[in-house]
Amino acid sequence: AWIEGKTGFPLVDANMRELRATGFMSNRGRQNVASFLALELNQDWRYGADYFESTLLDYDCPSNWGNW
Repeated sequence: AWIEGKTGFPLVDANMRELRATGFMSNRGRQNVASFLALELNQDWRYGADYFESTLLDYDCPSNWGNW
């Protein structure tokens, strides 16, 4: 549900759908969806970091993994 943007939380869903459609997401959006994945869904943050690595067009390894 998180990757598809179907969590039921509009802020998270909008950001994840934007990422899938465009390959981009704002820094604040990245922080919001990362926090949701780890704290609300109780998922390992590395799952999200891996997904961002494979999806973001402006992916940068130190920034991505360092911010997770």
